[in-house]
Amino acid sequence: MARAAALPPSRLSPTLPLLSLLLLQLRETGAQDMQVQVLPEVQGQMGNTVELPCHLLPHTQDVNVTQVTWHRLNGVSVAAFHPNFGTHFPNQQASQERLAFVRAGQGAKTNLYDATLAIRDLRLEDEGNYTCEFATFPKGTRSGVTWLRVLAQPQNHAEAQEVTLSLDPVPVARCVSVGGRPAAQITWISALDGEARDSQEPGLQPGTVTVTSRYTMVPLGRTDGVKITCKVDHESFQEPMLLPVTLSVRYPPEVSISGYDDNWYLGRSEATLHCDVRSNPEPTGYDWSTPSGTFPASAVVKGPQLLVHSVDRLVNTTFICTVTNAVGTGRAEQVVLVRDTPQASSRDAGPLVWGAVGGVLLVLLLLAGGSIAFLLLRRRRRRKSPGGAGGGSGGRDGDRGSNDGKTQMFGNGGPVFWTPTAPGPLRPDGKEEEEEEEEEEEKPEEGLMLPPSSSLKDDMESHLDGSLISRRAVYV
Repeated sequence: MARAAALPPSRLSPTLPLLSLLLLQLRETGAQDMQVQVLPEVQGQMGNTVELPCHLLPHTQDVNVTQVTWHRLNGVSVAAFHPNFGTHFPNQQASQERLAFVRAGQGAKTNLYDATLAIRDLRLEDEGNYTCEFATFPKGTRSGVTWLRVLAQPQNHAEAQEVTLSLDPVPVARCVSVGGRPAAQITWISALDGEARDSQEPGLQPGTVTVTSRYTMVPLGRTDGVKITCKVDHESFQEPMLLPVTLSVRYPPEVSISGYDDNWYLGRSEATLHCDVRSNPEPTGYDWSTPSGTFPASAVVKGPQLLVHSVDRLVNTTFICTVTNAVGTGRAEQVVLVRDTPQASSRDAGPLVWGAVGGVLLVLLLLAGGSIAFLLLRRRRRRKSPGGAGGGSGGRDGDRGSNDGKTQMFGNGGPVFWTPTAPGPLRPDGKEEEEEEEEEEEKPEEGLMLPPSSSLKDDMESHLDGSLISRRAVYV
């Protein structure tokens, strides 16, 4: 069986569990039929050591192994072992350095049942079918065939290809996988609108392949500095190899101007404009100008910066920034409007607005409080007044009335009548609101008036209109 260094665990043949199960079944059943256990395929990397497992099963005292032989499918002998004569290699000089039995001939009889062969410094010509053969007595000859596959792990690298801005698709990145066996698979991980174009050529060692993949797209300024990834997959890798690439696109300057806040006023000092540039390669020169050709005397150019020491009428113009690099030229314009007075900023307007709102709210609160106080005071005065609304409507002489019908009281020689007011709204208990207030007001004044005598009550009679009149009084 191949060592882990030669064959990653993820690449092991799926037949291994089946062979283990077969071995277990043979041991449990004690089958007498001799069988040779080998792997259908073994993979090894070029230049490394690989083992070809071969076992005779089951182990029994009734069978003697007389000889073990390995040979290629075409009949060419590779190696042989005899219990009495030892190991034999047809090509002594080359085979003894690269071939060896792992356990056979180590002194124990059971080692004759293990004919595993190790091949060092694996080469491309070692690939092919190998037959492991046991000569036994009295069971005869038993054999098994293994396919040895030689792999070559490729060397990989990726790089950007510097290009210039254009409208035609060109290769912007390249990924190369050198000397792989079999050929490596290359893909690109990118969010850009590009495509891969692959090519193959023979590697430096016979049987190997070099794969080159070029990522092709239309190079634009916005793609400069974008990262894409080359993904290389090969049977000798436990996981794919990822190679990041940063694109490099040469393009002329892309220019914009910053620093103008729409609040340049007469007399403002140290106002600045800045020429912002994005380009590849870096800019080589900056130039500030105006459409009229007249440059304000108070404006000073400092590379990408324009400094105005004192804003005057001449600053009311359009400033142009022109930038140059090795690829081309770019420019941007900024119109400056000079004001007579400073414009209030949003920070200054904020406190004023909140102050005005607070003042309005305060006035509304004061008006509401004054109105409530006025209504409460007026209501209290009406309740305390003798001729208030709570006591009904009084006569012209200011005498208090009652809520009864026409009532006669004999005061200073003549009858006096009170006429009740119109009834007010009823409360849930059946009383009018004014009636209830009147009762409260009359309580403290009951002691100031003489109650009518019983004879006066008997003298009164009701009239058809609902009023009360005296039986003894004479009416004209």
